[in-house]
Amino acid sequence: MSVVAVDFGGTRIKSGLIEDGRPLSMRIQETPGARTLESQLPELKQRFEEFAREGSTRPSAMVWALPCIIAPDRRTITRTYGKFDDAPNLDLAAWARSELGIPLLLENDARAAAIGEWRYGAGRGSTDMVMVTLGTGIGTAVISEGRPLYGHSGMAGNLGGHNIIHAGGRQCNCGQRGCAEAHAASWALPAMAEESPNFSNSALARHEPIDYQAVFSEAARGDPLAVELKTMAIMSWTVVLANLIHQFDPERIVIGGGIMAGKEEIIPLLESSLKQEIPGAHGVRLYATELADSAALIGGEVLWSQLSESVQL
Repeated sequence: MSVVAVDFGGTRIKSGLIEDGRPLSMRIQETPGARTLESQLPELKQRFEEFAREGSTRPSAMVWALPCIIAPDRRTITRTYGKFDDAPNLDLAAWARSELGIPLLLENDARAAAIGEWRYGAGRGSTDMVMVTLGTGIGTAVISEGRPLYGHSGMAGNLGGHNIIHAGGRQCNCGQRGCAEAHAASWALPAMAEESPNFSNSALARHEPIDYQAVFSEAARGDPLAVELKTMAIMSWTVVLANLIHQFDPERIVIGGGIMAGKEEIIPLLESSLKQEIPGAHGVRLYATELADSAALIGGEVLWSQLSESVQL
């Protein structure tokens, strides 16, 4: 039983034909700028049909992993935090029935990645795990006592990136000030760099775009602004991890997202910083994602396999 899963990232859309925890086929494409979700529906239908032609049988469902809060029924987007603001007004289940003839499940992207890593990746064998995705935004999700955490409205564990880490700090796209995202997510990085009085003299001024790969690369060469931004990022990410440890008491934290292309450097830095922030760190171990770009896609297939009997077309 296969599904077509789609992971809507901030800069890339990943999609795949997934069966039994394995991607049979995958595609990754650049996100075409700021677009509504409705405007992408024709392309999503086309992508489903392409994958359907590749499989031996027609996929039984489509699963979308989105950077939004998803209602517990997994059919409705309730909060968007500046991403796909048209989505709560769309009847996506009806669209899937009409256009594809199959069910559509929705899931928060970090939670889908958490489910994938927990079942098949770096979280295998754990009962209490936190997933953190460091990318365009900062996503979080929780596996507690062997079950994904949802809460009353579906947002439990998903908003670690919007915990306030600097009171009165930078403006976040969620409307708050001082969120972790506003100080250490990729979307906020260019403005932080450009607002520095040292920007014009920094090697970062020659980078387009300014991302964390550029920051870490120039910091290694001793660029003062890059060193400052790298130090701020490590400290901000550490505070996010410390807050999650205190809130959810995990045995493992799995870290993914585009920034983890530099995992060989980032994981040791976070481990060292976390030990200073929380002496002993309560025995929590940090792991880099094993499933990388396929984590949320595989998690979507796991979710469908668990819920398929209760989902009606």
